[in-house]
Amino acid sequence: MPDLILAVDVGNTATTCALYDENGLIRAFFSFKTEAVVSSEELLVKLLEFLRLFGVNTKDVKGISLASVVPSVEGYWIELGKRWLAREVVVAKAETVKIPMDLLYPCEVGADRLVNALGGWKKYKRALIIVDFGTATTFDCISESGVYLGGAIAPGLRLSMEALFRGTAKLPKIDLTSPPETAIGKDTLSALKSGLIFGFAGLADALIEKISEEMNQSPIVLATGGLAPCVVPFSKKINQIDPTLTLDGLYYLWKMHLS
Repeated sequence: MPDLILAVDVGNTATTCALYDENGLIRAFFSFKTEAVVSSEELLVKLLEFLRLFGVNTKDVKGISLASVVPSVEGYWIELGKRWLAREVVVAKAETVKIPMDLLYPCEVGADRLVNALGGWKKYKRALIIVDFGTATTFDCISESGVYLGGAIAPGLRLSMEALFRGTAKLPKIDLTSPPETAIGKDTLSALKSGLIFGFAGLADALIEKISEEMNQSPIVLATGGLAPCVVPFSKKINQIDPTLTLDGLYYLWKMHLS
């Protein structure tokens, strides 16, 4: 097994990981629910189960590239990497993701958005709008010269569903992975599904149109995040799904750190 880099994207809902070889090829991909932990040892036990599943020895992992939007967990991942697993841990933040930024306060930008911008530019080398359908729905813009311009943040699809479920007495949870058949729902479940799926597709398209006008360029529009496949089929503005974009950005962050 060649030397491997572990890319770790710690989101509010899920933690997604990929093992990259020196050529940037993904050798393993896995995810699990982001939960509060009490020690780096607890995280290590969970991680070792996945490494064993893919036949990976810990000595093959030469470094960790980490993006986290959950501060309470981030420190344990850093300790895990430095103490138990790898020689070095690179953490995504405004100081380490070295891309040009046209922002008022770069330090406020989430690590996942920064590595999305880095991964998008490194892979496509053109103007981009990246829509990440996660716990929040984020829109990030990269100019045709590779400058990160900022973007927009909206509630996430699942977060909106949970808010409806908590705030109403009778509305049930629904399966977001199966598409609505019609916009006019004939029962509560189909009406909810229509409002959420078609509604978020419309939200995305409206923001993409407005952002494209302000960019005054011709960006391609990428979608990523776990809920992208639920929404993208009903969007008129999103060109394609790139499911590993955030992790690819972490791989590029590691390569830049070495150079």
